[in-house]
Amino acid sequence: MMIPVRPARGGERASVEAVSAGRLAPLTLALAATLTVAAAMFVAGCGSLACELDPGDAPVAVRRLGCPADREVMSTSREDAIFARTRSINWIIDREDGDAVYFIDPDRYVLHWEFARDFLNHPGKTPVGSLAEFNLLNYRRAERRFLLGKLVEYVDQDVYTLELAAGDNAAADLIVAGFRRVAARTDLEDELRYRPVSADQEALLPALAGRIRTIATDDVFRNQVYQALNRGVGYGVLRFRRTATLAGQPLSPTDLVVLDRGPNELSMVAGIVTAEFQTPLAHIGVLAKTRGTPNMALRGAWDDDRLRPLEGELVRLEVGPQDFTVRVAAPAEAQAYWDSLRPTAIQVPQHDSVTTPMFDVTRVTLAEVIRVGAKAANLGELYRLTTAAGAPLPLPERPFAVPFHHYAAHLASSGAQAQLDALLADVAAGGVAPADLERRLFQLRWTIYRAPIDPALVATVIALAGARWPAETRLRVRSSTNVEDLADFTGAGLYTSAGVTVADGRAAIGNALKTVWASTWNTQAFVERDFYRVDQREVRMGLLIHPAQADELANGVALTINEWSQVRPAHYINAQVGEVSVTNPTGDAVPEQLLYYTWYEEPEYEVITRSSLLHWTTAWPSTTGVLTGAELEELASYLEAIHARYRTLYPGHVVDAEWKLMPGRQLLVKQARPFRRRDVAE
Repeated sequence: MMIPVRPARGGERASVEAVSAGRLAPLTLALAATLTVAAAMFVAGCGSLACELDPGDAPVAVRRLGCPADREVMSTSREDAIFARTRSINWIIDREDGDAVYFIDPDRYVLHWEFARDFLNHPGKTPVGSLAEFNLLNYRRAERRFLLGKLVEYVDQDVYTLELAAGDNAAADLIVAGFRRVAARTDLEDELRYRPVSADQEALLPALAGRIRTIATDDVFRNQVYQALNRGVGYGVLRFRRTATLAGQPLSPTDLVVLDRGPNELSMVAGIVTAEFQTPLAHIGVLAKTRGTPNMALRGAWDDDRLRPLEGELVRLEVGPQDFTVRVAAPAEAQAYWDSLRPTAIQVPQHDSVTTPMFDVTRVTLAEVIRVGAKAANLGELYRLTTAAGAPLPLPERPFAVPFHHYAAHLASSGAQAQLDALLADVAAGGVAPADLERRLFQLRWTIYRAPIDPALVATVIALAGARWPAETRLRVRSSTNVEDLADFTGAGLYTSAGVTVADGRAAIGNALKTVWASTWNTQAFVERDFYRVDQREVRMGLLIHPAQADELANGVALTINEWSQVRPAHYINAQVGEVSVTNPTGDAVPEQLLYYTWYEEPEYEVITRSSLLHWTTAWPSTTGVLTGAELEELASYLEAIHARYRTLYPGHVVDAEWKLMPGRQLLVKQARPFRRRDVAE
């Protein structure tokens, strides 16, 4: 069966081809020749293109897009789109057939290769080949048969772009020729812009200047209205809160909150909407993913007429890849949803609270998690790893861990254990009002902090730290509990860290240890553990101690997964220059966001945003990126090694890693934890 050709608008013979649905035989040579000639024709007597499709038409592909109605038929809003509120159409230029252009419905053919295989395997022309052969030739080689890309509509921005794949290394002349050819076959010839999606494509912008219209990725991102950070459904009472007042207005797991700004800390809630865009891999973003909490940003959300009228109502919020919906919900459906999030049985954290000696973390494995906690145990596993090239991972220098025993002993000697037992008994008997819970947890923390600490413990910490580092070295004392950084309980940002030096003296060191111990009973940590039915009597806090990473040049977070598309494996990297934290961002600084693909034959990454602070740097080796290409390759090699190990330690999980760029532009992996999104079916 041949691809049917129908008369063109205005009576010209075969000026457009509509490819029928279904798997059809390749074009014949005669038909291909006819289409090549026809491709250059316009509708007679028209100053612009006319619609090519009749109402009800649903072709697999067309040779020309004549009007908005044509684009509406041929485009789709893809669930794997990185930018929300976009519609796209795949296109192919056959360079061995007179530069014939095909606009392909991506709902019918997700991959360009599939369409070429079914329709363009012409005798006498370069074979389409296997998927691997097709990709290698047509994305990576200059003498390619096809030029491939997407036509993308950014709805919020009212912008139309032509885009190539991130791994496409087409030269400037080929990009210009392809752009002009595609633009001429649409009604967007005077509006279309080229958007480079990779660093290599960005580097070609000077060679494209004045030849075709271009637009930077940052300009597209800057004018977005909607940002889907964690897709899903949530039910809760819709509350509006100023982020600055959250501490005095406790929220519950059954509240769905609209915030004026992105928070650095937020107790467990049913859904999150912020009126400003968020740093995707900040602690609050990672927690939303692991909690299964729908999370979105919407410019103007504070006064949005879809949200504000529902204030105080029980609602159902669905955060989708392209847009969101919200409606009033019935109590029964909300309760069923909340119940689906909670384990049916009590979760009992395991611990050994008898072991007293300190642990050298460079020798710790996951087997020690019941003694020193998951953060220390996960870090210990990294000291055994090397990259594929045999290089060790750059990690904190000689950390040590204080085991659970010392926390449990202090809880008992301080009187805090009795306070905790009374609080837990009241919670079990019928609950405690939020304000009262906040007050009693503060008193519990204060008791832990004010009580004298075992002087022998402080002496041991001083001796170990003094043997490792100079007395003036700034140390970081970090939480390492048996209810964080685990496969099923991330707990990112729930607990508090402290800084101190040996030179500060015994009292300061003791206070630093107690500060972190006390944070076991931070309100948001207590509420989240309670929601997940954790037996809070069995919670234990260990301590991880290592030098603070001062004077960092940059910092970042990475997930070893492409959350947008399972068929294009990648590391998702967020980065920011200086000490403006990615995990706990301040102000409205935009981080760099990259998808570093791991499936290309050569390193390749897609740029989602660039750092808004990079222009403030001086003597930075890259004018566009936080990390140079070589540094990204190095970071990726570390992520690959950790990913491979954690897939064994935590089957079904990937990695959430934090890293820093230190003076001398030396990378350092700060920590890693298992990561898996919590997906809850309605």
